[in-house]
Amino acid sequence: MSDKQSGSRNKAFWPVMGFVMALSFGVLAYALKGVGYDFLRDNHIVRFSITGISRGTWEWVIAGVIFVILAMLSSLIVAAARPKQKSEIREKDIEKEREKMRRDIKAKKELQKRINRQMKG
Repeated sequence: MSDKQSGSRNKAFWPVMGFVMALSFGVLAYALKGVGYDFLRDNHIVRFSITGISRGTWEWVIAGVIFVILAMLSSLIVAAARPKQKSEIREKDIEKEREKMRRDIKAKKELQKRINRQMKG
């Protein structure tokens, strides 16, 4: 019983932890935007001089791309590490419910037939 309560307390802080992670990813992206610009320029991956857009604008675009990549990687890791929830409904229970419904429908049809015979006779 106490395990479930401690687990629910941890779940209550997940949005706060997600916000802190987003802030840290933003700080990392901000810190790496100049390095990313220099890396792309020096390796001739992007020709920034052709575009006519200022260095500051390109750095903010690169920071945004870094932030999105970090957020996607962290969400992928969280999704992979999250334990699967067990379903409360089992196939056997569903099949039993279907069989009960079939019997009920059949019983209703037989009752209706008996009523119709009595009405005619």
